[in-house]
Amino acid sequence: MDDPAIGALNRKASNGLPRIIEFAGPAGSGKSSLRRIMIRRNQRIKNMPFPSKVSYLPSLLRIYLRWSPLYLQNYRGTKWLSMQEIRNIGYLDTWLSTIRSNGQSGRDIFVIDPGSVYMLSEQKEFGPEITRHPSIQSWWNAKFEQWSSALDVIIWMDAPEELCIERVLSRAEDHELKYHTYEEGLDELKRYREYYQKIIPEMAARHPIKVFYFRSDQIPTEQIADQIFCNPDFKKIISNSSATAA
Repeated sequence: MDDPAIGALNRKASNGLPRIIEFAGPAGSGKSSLRRIMIRRNQRIKNMPFPSKVSYLPSLLRIYLRWSPLYLQNYRGTKWLSMQEIRNIGYLDTWLSTIRSNGQSGRDIFVIDPGSVYMLSEQKEFGPEITRHPSIQSWWNAKFEQWSSALDVIIWMDAPEELCIERVLSRAEDHELKYHTYEEGLDELKRYREYYQKIIPEMAARHPIKVFYFRSDQIPTEQIADQIFCNPDFKKIISNSSATAA
């Protein structure tokens, strides 16, 4: 019997929308390595960069005009949103329209890393007090629904916190974990993991999303890619995208 979730994903592709694969997991869990391998193996899988400032600044302006009075009336003296949190709000608000405008043929398969799982989790778990206001919670719920309905695949990577920190510290590129103490880094990664364990099943329960879960400390990255590309559901997802454009 056909999986009704896969049938729903196929109907989405028939509307000419691009496929969206989102990578989720703690920093250092192996997301970037797997993403590069998947792009190398299938030329239709493309990395989707963040939207430009030009595209998300109007959205941020609208949000600022709505949220700043809430801050002044109810949260004056508490922490305001950081620059990264503000950017993530802009991304959540505008990235889907950018993805869809770049994949109108329905043939494209875009990968995003980091994506909505990380950004929604960051605001819910680490956001300042103002993000608890009902109006902002309503905005969060709308973004949760919007992104849940848009995603086709979530590839959820995981590894022990200690190994994740070791990997991040060994990299040349900058990362916020490098500015934390070891204990603070462990706590942050643990909190992200615990929230991912909540939000990803909720997203998949609301809408047809194929979720893969892997431990990169237990399976080599190339073998993880093998398992994904050999999965019958994943084959249907990417092959349907190709058939839609034909």
